[in-house]
Amino acid sequence: MRPHFPSLPALAAFEIVYRRLSISEAAHELSLTQSAVSKQIKALELFFGQDLFERRARGLVATPAADLLAARLAPCLDQMEGLVREMHAVRQGGGVLKLAVVPTFATRWLMPRLRHLAQHHPNLVLNLSTQLDRFEFAGSGLDAGIIFGKPDWPNCDYSLIATENQVVVCSPDFLQRFGRPAERKDLSGFPLLHSASRPNAWSRWFEAHGLPEPAGISGPRFDLFSMVAEAALAGLGIALLPEILIREELKQRTLVALFPVETYSEGAYYFIYPRHKAHMSGLQTFQAWLLAQAASQ
Repeated sequence: MRPHFPSLPALAAFEIVYRRLSISEAAHELSLTQSAVSKQIKALELFFGQDLFERRARGLVATPAADLLAARLAPCLDQMEGLVREMHAVRQGGGVLKLAVVPTFATRWLMPRLRHLAQHHPNLVLNLSTQLDRFEFAGSGLDAGIIFGKPDWPNCDYSLIATENQVVVCSPDFLQRFGRPAERKDLSGFPLLHSASRPNAWSRWFEAHGLPEPAGISGPRFDLFSMVAEAALAGLGIALLPEILIREELKQRTLVALFPVETYSEGAYYFIYPRHKAHMSGLQTFQAWLLAQAASQ
């Protein structure tokens, strides 16, 4: 152990004693003697120079110092447990990847395919987090990301997953209640659904088609494309959505395309990672699988 760190077994014992407020119950859970657990708690108290528990007739009472230690220790032990699992995965010939993904791509494109990944690469440990805004790799613990936009990140390599096509859609129920717009210009008379991540999407769509932007475009605004899609499915309005994220709905005709699919030229989906991590086995495995999945679509 580092000279300024307490022992890991003592910290693990403390976590159980704090949770149970009982040396005997902690000893039973750890399969140790009560004397061994008591010695570990005493060693921690000597290390920190203060009591962690008050010994009373009815049992232990945690001190403020113990409350602080327990609050800070729990996530550290969780991280250590995760590290152990990652090391086992590497030993078994797999790999580990901590991946950040834009939210709707994660839920609507990536998650449905993870069963295939698990079947073909069972030793790959994939830890996912969602990132709506641009993030930095330094200090984040992340190994790679799936982003939308332009791959202009310093000291990173990238692979194109897919360009983005966009499509104007609504539900069949919406068409029955409000009718179908005959031309693009007619959309100005319908409630339009907006995504907060692309607040100017409709404005640019009207501009791209040489149409004046409706004054005060009506319709609610949602944080994520997945929420916009659900709102469209519920018949709340007409949505402008990435076709790659709603293919199943279009196939099943729970969402109806009002006009032909159009290319969106302001960005694409990329797999991106710091150059110094390119050799990681988990990253290489996931990248090869991801690009093969994208190519099959």
